[in-house]
Amino acid sequence: MTSFQLIIGFLIFFSMVMRPFLYKPCVKYFPAELSAAFTSVWLVVGLVLSWPFFGHLLTDDFERICTSPFLLLSIFKGVLLWGMIKFQQDVNRESTSSSVFFGFVAMALGSLANNLFFKEGLQSFQLMCICALGGLGLVFVLRGDAKRLSARGKIDFMLITLLGAAFSVFDHLAIPQVGWYAHLLFSSVAMFLACVVFGISKQDYHNIFCNKDVVLAGVVYTASEFLIIYSSINLLPVSFVAVFMRIAAPVVMIVSALRYKEQTWKNQLTFGLLAMLFVLPLIVIKN
Repeated sequence: MTSFQLIIGFLIFFSMVMRPFLYKPCVKYFPAELSAAFTSVWLVVGLVLSWPFFGHLLTDDFERICTSPFLLLSIFKGVLLWGMIKFQQDVNRESTSSSVFFGFVAMALGSLANNLFFKEGLQSFQLMCICALGGLGLVFVLRGDAKRLSARGKIDFMLITLLGAAFSVFDHLAIPQVGWYAHLLFSSVAMFLACVVFGISKQDYHNIFCNKDVVLAGVVYTASEFLIIYSSINLLPVSFVAVFMRIAAPVVMIVSALRYKEQTWKNQLTFGLLAMLFVLPLIVIKN
């Protein structure tokens, strides 16, 4: 790995560490629905600004992409993303650690679904790792910081885990057929339209563009999404990108223990490292 690739990897890692802490003030002072709204708006802004560079990925094959049935998965993902971000922010309000730990279990479930229905070809010990991650997720609810979640918070934790797994399947199916840019564009627009349907007030629009906490969270999220996608296609092996993204979670959990008193740092480190241990075979060998 070159020095440039290491720098890109660090930027991915750093952005994934920052995301939950930038989103936490937004859910502390505003409804969780606003987080879905500003995420979709800033993603659309990013797509508009990047059109001169990536727009050809859509226009060069416009008819085939727009008539592809897989584009419906992109749109469906965008609608569900509204709920995903809302539920994740509701969890983040109570437990920042839980709002990132679910990603390990979601990834495992997504890999299992892809293997069962779409012949991804996981090996036996990888399936064992998936079972271990499922068990670890249950233990996290019972013994980790997720045990502090309210009854509603535990339901939200389960929902974002299932939605995260579904998105893994959607991406697996749609991106090879319509391309990453069309997938991101149509899912972002669909998410914004879902926000409009469920309600965005004039004050919400004002906060999206004028509240410094909201703007910073939206800009960092959008920039990191483009960095992650572009890097995985042009700069780094997909497995490296996935590793840099996942190693951020234990760091977030430890910081949350120290900053928000979410269990002890040893408890958080144990769950984070075990999750990384079980998820690495799914990332490295699969890719």
